[in-house]
Amino acid sequence: MLLGDVDLTGIGHDRGSATAPVVVIDFSDFGCPYCAQFSLETWPVIDREYVATGKVFFKYVPFVMGTFPHSAEASRAAECAAEQGSFWPMLDRLYESQKEWKKRGDPRVLLTGIASVAGADTARLSVCYADRHTDRRTDQASNAASRLGVRVTPSFIVNERPIQGALGVEDFRTVIEAALLVAKARR
Repeated sequence: MLLGDVDLTGIGHDRGSATAPVVVIDFSDFGCPYCAQFSLETWPVIDREYVATGKVFFKYVPFVMGTFPHSAEASRAAECAAEQGSFWPMLDRLYESQKEWKKRGDPRVLLTGIASVAGADTARLSVCYADRHTDRRTDQASNAASRLGVRVTPSFIVNERPIQGALGVEDFRTVIEAALLVAKARR
């Protein structure tokens, strides 16, 4: 997937039909409280009403802004859970427990426990977390966000239109409905 001259192929985590008329790309940092707010309050509605119905293809790009405690470690744990098919449950659990893991001196044990609740095998996750091979994925996502000028979390791109901030359900519905009308008019 190209966005301008930035290739997002293999970056982030996808949900929905690749042929959906609207593409939403979410650039978020696991340490960002507004990203948590969007993911816990708005995302479930968008997923149910637009992604599950084939109207929206959603790409979640976890990256590290560098301003939130332990967000690199949370991204590493999420990417390790993703290797086991548990990314989306891990995303939910990370945001639900964000205040706890951000306060820890070393959040590894807590992140491993969160991964267990999300359905990941903790022994496999611990090996993955320790060898840090998933950091490359996060670095690629962070580089893509930087090249696209993402400076606020969360930031969205809806059919190439940038949207900044954690919009509520009604505001996000309005953005998607407008994008659906434009897509329909272009057919």
